[in-house]
Amino acid sequence: MKTLRLLFGLALVATAFSVQAEDYSEKQHDKLIRECNRNNLESCVTAAIWTRDYLEAPANAYPFLKKACDGGNMRGCNVLGNLYLNPSSGLGMDYAAAVKLYERACKGGYENACTNFEETKAEMAQGNTPDRDSRLNQLSESCALENESACQALMLEMQR
Repeated sequence: MKTLRLLFGLALVATAFSVQAEDYSEKQHDKLIRECNRNNLESCVTAAIWTRDYLEAPANAYPFLKKACDGGNMRGCNVLGNLYLNPSSGLGMDYAAAVKLYERACKGGYENACTNFEETKAEMAQGNTPDRDSRLNQLSESCALENESACQALMLEMQR
């Protein structure tokens, strides 16, 4: 019985990672979103990563990751922590929020989050976090160069 459970678990993991390893397609992205809407939390994480990376729309990845993390997907919490540190996400480069998410994912058994937790805490202790004015200036300069994700992030930051 243990062997059967192990094989089933490995099959689920392999299926989840095979979708992510595929080349991006709009059809596959739409399928991931539908699966996310059906509470397949790993699909939410993959949809968010594709939204962030392939569509170059980090701000639009937030709802997928929040759903995954709130649902207990520790990989989703880790990637959401990463998003909080992405200057184009519109989330304000919020180191404190990222640390909380990394800590939650680490305690939940997601090993990469433990590394992110320690490294981000060390950066904060050294004072290596950008201030809001310099971040807004950088986003403004990128937006002026027609970087759409920077413009979107700038708009979200200005609403904060």
